[in-house]
Formats: sequence, C-alpha cells, structure tokens
Amino acid sequence: RTHGGAIIETGAGFEPDTKQKRDLNLAAKQQIAQLAIDLINDGDTVIFDTGTTTLELAKLLNQRHRVTAVTNDFEIARVLEEMNSISVVMLGGELRKNFHCTVGAAGIDMLAQLSVDKAFMGTNSLSILKGASTPNLQQAEIKKAMIASAQKIILLCSNRKPSKDSFAHFASLDQIDTLIIEKIDVNEKFEFEERGVEVLTASG
Repeated sequence: RTHGGAIIETGAGFEPDTKQKRDLNLAAKQQIAQLAIDLINDGDTVIFDTGTTTLELAKLLNQRHRVTAVTNDFEIARVLEEMNSISVVMLGGELRKNFHCTVGAAGIDMLAQLSVDKAFMGTNSLSILKGASTPNLQQAEIKKAMIASAQKIILLCSNRKPSKDSFAHFASLDQIDTLIIEKIDVNEKFEFEERGVEVLTASG
C-alpha cells in the first residue's frame, strides 16, 4: 500500500529499480529529507547511501557549508557536484545497473579508510526484531561498511512494509541512532525508542 499507487507484493528478494522508485511516495521522501537536513551541520562529513530518499536529502545540502559527502550513488554525486561549498567523494566499485550506484570490494575497502560524522542510510525493509534489510547481498555489504565508518547512523524510511523483512540484513536496531519515517504506530514507535532509537516522523 502506498500513497497514490500500489506495489505488487513479492518475495524478500524483490527490489524495484531506481526508475520505478523515483516518484513513488515522493512527498513523503521530501518531508523526510526536510527533517534529515536539520541533523547536518556546517563542516560535517557525511555518507549518503544510495536511494531515492537520500537523493531528496542531497538536493537540500546547499543549505549547509563546508560539508564533505561520501556516496556510491551517481545521481546524488551529480546533484552535489553543482554545490560549490560541498566536497564529494565518490566510492568506486562495480556499477549496479539500473540502480545508479556502485557495489563491491573497491568501495568497501575505501570506506574502511574513512571516518565520518554521520551516515544517512536507506532501507527496503525494517522490523523491530531483525532491523534493516535489503534484497541484494552486495548492497547489504556496502551498507554495512558505510555504517562501520560513521559515528552516527540515521535511517531514512519512506515506504516501509511493517513486519516484512528483505533478504539481506545490514543493520540491527542497536546500530541505528535515529529513524526518520513517514508515519508509525504509536506502540511501535515506543518499541523502537525502548531499544534506543530516536524516532522522527514526517507526519508530526
């Protein structure tokens, strides 16, 4: 179920490509980005995980100065290239076709040499029991490396399927500092907060 459309329910290994996801739930992604930009300070070093929600956040980064952004997403890098006060570090690796990003050992090795203030991560699925997950194993591995490189982890979640896990898990709840989500049941919000996750909702 989505706002303004529908997604066919499929298995844990299914993943719509970037073109399919770009306009899906766009208003919620933009609202999440507005909350997320408040967590970035002038002078920060940040990681932008690949994804259409993190892309909306990248579009707002010209509100900050002297930020260094690390990403494996070509569309995010292209947006940030136009911002004079933002330095961009592009992760290498194998191009994941139709997803506009790199995966693989080269990017993971590069991340191992970096320490950043914050990582803004996307996710396909999120559950209290198993944390954040994605359908693709290579994508999960580079997400893990991003998380290991950052002091603070902010998870952006715009189109969550409650209690539905994807194939490859990349973060447990104790690794996530802040969850920014479109909306969430009050009892579930309490459960996340009980596990130490700050929860911010786009719906207020």
